[in-house]
Formats: sequence, structure tokens, C-alpha cells
Amino acid sequence: MLLAVAATAAAKPDEPKPHKPPKPKLALITQTEQDALRRQALKIGVKSQAGRKVRVEATFVVDGFPDDYVFHLGPVGKRLREKRAKVKLPLSQRQREVLDFAIKSCRGATVDAKGTAAKRTGRLSAPLQLPSDCADTG
Repeated sequence: MLLAVAATAAAKPDEPKPHKPPKPKLALITQTEQDALRRQALKIGVKSQAGRKVRVEATFVVDGFPDDYVFHLGPVGKRLREKRAKVKLPLSQRQREVLDFAIKSCRGATVDAKGTAAKRTGRLSAPLQLPSDCADTG
């Protein structure tokens, strides 16, 4: 008898799960390789419906020969204002030198970023645009 009561108590309908906030949306503000070199940083915009702060980290890959140059940027934290933040990931002297060489030799660069707000993670993968004079040669 006691076993039957326990089985019916455990078989009650599932309660709806609590609503999770949407993942943060990331956008690359620094569009070109020259902008990144001139500003000495990469800027990433974050839009999040939940949370007060956002934490962004990125992998910056510059095409090279014979191997690519892989740099890890961040993590950098920033407070959300009106559900938005602009996060600046500064480039070191070595990263700027490699990026300058990439610009002069018309090699590409990509950014893979991850932003976390309110325990939700959004991702971004985007290339930086090559200089306009590289489009003529490639």
C-alpha cells in the first residue's frame, strides 16, 4: 500500500522548466586589420537580455607561413549598460607586429570570441577585412 502511494506521488505531471534567458549576441566592431592596428585593440559589442556584467575572451589568429599565429586575448569584464557593452581587447606589442606584417603581406586574420553573461555564453567567429589594395592582388 505504501509503495503504491509513493509511485503515484512520483508520477505527477512534469512542472515546466524555468525560462532560460537568451544567449548574449556578439558583434565585431573592429572591422578591418588596419583599424585593429591603429586602435591597438579589437572591440567587440555585446547585447544581453540578462545579467549585469559580461566577460569576453577571444582567440585571434593571424594567417602566417609556415604556421598561423594564435593569440589568446582576455578575459575582459565589462558592465552592461542598457543591456549593451563594448569590450576592448588590447593587443600586445608582439600581436601588433604580427598584424602589421599580415597587413603588408596581405594575409588574413580571424577572431573567435566568447562572451558570458548570466551564465549564458554567446559565440562569434568573424574575419577581419583585408586592406583594399590586397583585393587587387588576390
